[in-house]
Amino acid sequence: MRDFASEIAAERCWDINTEAVFRARGVPVDDAILQTRAELVGFCEFVERNNVRSYLEVGVWTGRLFLLLNRLFRFEKAAACDLGACRTFGLPFHLDGTHYPVFVGDSHSPEYRAWLSPLERFDLILIDGDHSYPGVRADVATHLPHAERFIALHDICGARHTHGVKRFWNEWDGEKTEIVCPHVEAGSQDPTMGIGIWARQAVKGGTSRTNNPQPPGYRDSD
Repeated sequence: MRDFASEIAAERCWDINTEAVFRARGVPVDDAILQTRAELVGFCEFVERNNVRSYLEVGVWTGRLFLLLNRLFRFEKAAACDLGACRTFGLPFHLDGTHYPVFVGDSHSPEYRAWLSPLERFDLILIDGDHSYPGVRADVATHLPHAERFIALHDICGARHTHGVKRFWNEWDGEKTEIVCPHVEAGSQDPTMGIGIWARQAVKGGTSRTNNPQPPGYRDSD
């Protein structure tokens, strides 16, 4: 197993400074990886252990996490979607679409679904966009047909504004893995984020639940 803690040591994750900005402004106006460092290490270990070769990230903020994961794993196929809201706060958006397909817009829109369709399926899809319950439910329904193996949800702990993600995650039956660690860098001994990974079949380290591949509220369009 690679030493990911060392490999990402130079990367800025959500730290005490990001936390201070978030508390003051209600938005993490910071060009950093908006993840708990220890959870990111666990996520990287999951990606390596399961030999993930294709990756889609929905909600990339400035793109720091997307670029890091591509550098670490050299995915055979990778794509991203984001509203580009970081620009409205004066932050850079690091994905220009030159090296990876990038959709700048709403993941709930017909235009996004049309963009996504020819990209077919990905081993792993990380959803970190609309954190409301209806938003998460809609994103999972959209991406489930494109998930070859895994769908990951960020912010399953329900802290701050992410109660909808927690509710959805708790209701979603299936083979599930949770990566939840104290957010030490942000000055907390409690988890504030959490990554939940749903799998189409059993994986090492997963927490088994009733294997129902359809998320709450999902209806097959067929």
